[in-house]
Amino acid sequence: MKLSQNFNVQCTKGKIYRYMKLNKIKSITRKKKQKYVISPHLFIPNLILRNFKADKPNSKWSIDISYLLCSNGRVYLCAIKDMYDKSIVAYYISNKLDTELVMTTVKKSLEQVKYEERQNLILHSDQGVQFKSYKYVELLKSNNITQSMSYKGNCVDNSPIESFFSALKSEEIYLHKSLTKKQMIISVNNYILYYNTERQQEKLKELTPITYRKLALNVLY
Repeated sequence: MKLSQNFNVQCTKGKIYRYMKLNKIKSITRKKKQKYVISPHLFIPNLILRNFKADKPNSKWSIDISYLLCSNGRVYLCAIKDMYDKSIVAYYISNKLDTELVMTTVKKSLEQVKYEERQNLILHSDQGVQFKSYKYVELLKSNNITQSMSYKGNCVDNSPIESFFSALKSEEIYLHKSLTKKQMIISVNNYILYYNTERQQEKLKELTPITYRKLALNVLY
């Protein structure tokens, strides 16, 4: 358009592209935003209502996403925490903040926990667009998981998983001046293993999450 109007030069797009390539000129392009297909189930109730106490394992789970800054970009961590024993049931780290991040995390949790051990399970999240997506909602429905969602603008409603992210960053991530993506993934893997199997918690009678979890499961099953 500019060439035609200002200089009366007629060129096809292909010709302009060839000249740009010869002169090593690149056009400025905008990144395409990911499109999310929102589920028709628009109203998702808050079934937790800040009652984070659970009577047994796998009755109330909390899920969310946190971004981790690295020296060569950022990665996204999605994790699921059991409100009963504070354990991290499943997690996944990705370079992309998308629906597949949460889908993969939930699928990993379903592999970890037997169906008979997660009857009447409620999975609570905030109002992130990934948790409203059609694929996510249908995944929960197909596995008989009841979806719960925080009220808009109330991050406290999902504080169980938020408290884990806070512990991860203060006890591990912030201790390092700079981590590459590869180092960050190793660091997160090591911390979650430590958190689940070695980190004793006062609210769990000074036991680790996994020990507390196994004691309850042994009684139930």
